[in-house]
Formats: sequence, structure tokens, C-alpha cells
Amino acid sequence: MLNSFFVVKFRILLGNVVIGIGYGMMEALKLQSEVFVLNSKKCLWVGLIAIFMTMLFGCVDHTSRGYLEELSGKELSRVYPTENIEDLFEQFPNGFTVSQSRVVGDSTVFVYLKAKEKGKPFVGTMKQINSKTKEEEISQTFQYVDGKFVFENEEEAKKLWPQGKFLFQELQLNQEMLRKAKLHSNHYTNREESPTGDNSFYLEYSIQLPVVNRILGIDESQPIDFSIFGHDESKGFLYEIGAKQDNITTLWEMIREIR
Repeated sequence: MLNSFFVVKFRILLGNVVIGIGYGMMEALKLQSEVFVLNSKKCLWVGLIAIFMTMLFGCVDHTSRGYLEELSGKELSRVYPTENIEDLFEQFPNGFTVSQSRVVGDSTVFVYLKAKEKGKPFVGTMKQINSKTKEEEISQTFQYVDGKFVFENEEEAKKLWPQGKFLFQELQLNQEMLRKAKLHSNHYTNREESPTGDNSFYLEYSIQLPVVNRILGIDESQPIDFSIFGHDESKGFLYEIGAKQDNITTLWEMIREIR
């Protein structure tokens, strides 16, 4: 009888232990399930956010006027205007080149300047090319030192380049100006379609730019056909601007960042 009593007690105790273990396992499984659900929810939210961001940026219309003007206006306002050419090193610490051309009668005057190191003279060239024969009619070198142009032949330089400065030294360009101007056309080319292998875009306006009009010798209040050609940031700053007369680009300027 005594043995039977202890057997019963042992079975009860063993049953309680089993029940306790089973309860503990259930609680552990429940906790694991809650953690799994929590982690699943986190993963779901992360996934949804990633999808949302992809849709947000993936749906940007790179061909739209708003996008192109925001991009070009922001970049061009970094440079236009900059009176002291040496100040461009604040934007382009590795240096830059500036090119300008102007059609005058049957000739085209090219002005080119390269700036590689701040504090040292910038060396440039000035040439007059016959538009029909492509022959070089006049050529001379010049320097930009201490905020001034020093020409090899100053009298000749004044005839070739009467304004004596680049457009970016006094022309103001920004997004607000472009937004208010009358847009003729805009075009965007992605790198897959571009022969140069980069994204590029083109904007053409009818706009009042008195600085440009003075150089072209026309009434300052008269709107002109003005174009902007830009590239994406993979090549650094690379922008071209131009003014047309009778569907011919008679004034053109390009600034390229040295990378």
C-alpha cells in the first residue's frame, strides 16, 4: 500500500513537471511567433518604403520643362554671373575651360581660356576664322592676370572681341528667369540613346537678355532666341548657351569643369 501511495505521488509530480514543461514550450513558441510576426511586419514596412521610393524617383519625368529648368537653373546660377574669373575655382577646384564664339560677317571669332591653377596666369587664345574657307585669318594669345585680360596685341583684340569679356562675367541665369521665359522646345536624351554615352538635354527660349543683345548690337528690349545645352553630372559641369539670329547661332559660350 505504501509503495502504491508513493507511485501515485510520483505520477502526479511527474505530470505536473510535464505540464510545466509543456506550458513553457508553448510560451516559448508563442514568443517566437510574436517575434516572427514583428520581424515580418518590419520587413514588410521596409519593402513598402523601398517600393515607394523607387516609384517616387523612378516616375520623375526627365523630359519635362520643370525638371530640366530646375536642373539647369540650379547649375547655371553657380556660374552666371561671376565677374572675377578666378572665383570660378570656388565651384571648380581642379580648374575649368571657357570657350566663346561670335559670328561677325563672313568670319567667326573664337576665344578660348584654360584655368588650371588658382593664383597663376590663365592662358588663352583668340582666333578669327573665315566661315567660308575655314582659313585662320588672325590669331593671338592672351592672359588673365590679377582680374584683367592682358592681350598680345590689345588694339587687334579690341576689334576681334569688342566686349572684352565672357558672357558668364555679367549675364545672370537662374531657374526663375527660365520659368518666366517663353519656351520654344525642350529635349532630353538618355545615355542609351546618346552618341556620347551620357544623359544630355536641350532647352530653347524666347527671352530678354540685354547683356546678350548689347553684344549682338540689337535693341535690348527685343526678345532673342536663346538655347541651353547641358549634360548630366557624370562629366562634371558642362554647359553651352547660345543666341540665334535668323536661325543661325551667332553667339555661343561653353564652360567645362576639369575633373
